[in-house]
Amino acid sequence: MTPCGGHCGLCAYYKKERKPHCSGCRSHAGHPFWGDCKLYACAKDHSAKHCGLCREFPCDLFINQYDPEHDQKSAFIRAGLLAYRKKAGTDKYIEVVKKLEEEDKS
Repeated sequence: MTPCGGHCGLCAYYKKERKPHCSGCRSHAGHPFWGDCKLYACAKDHSAKHCGLCREFPCDLFINQYDPEHDQKSAFIRAGLLAYRKKAGTDKYIEVVKKLEEEDKS
């Protein structure tokens, strides 16, 4: 799980379906192949396991950080998912994320 609400297990780079391969932002300490992750650094600075646990969440940094292959709407979806993770826990969060991924494929 990434601090910003991503699920590495669903990522094509993590699953080695796309190059370069990635072992997850936690293993790279917030320095994945695409550059420095400001959200990872921010979560670390705020001592938050994930952004949803930060006292400033959601913030402009979070909302304005998203994969350019997706639109900004994806940041708002991640925000909702992280709010759910905070309330329901990581296991339920993972269930929902996987379900949403399956729905996107169909």
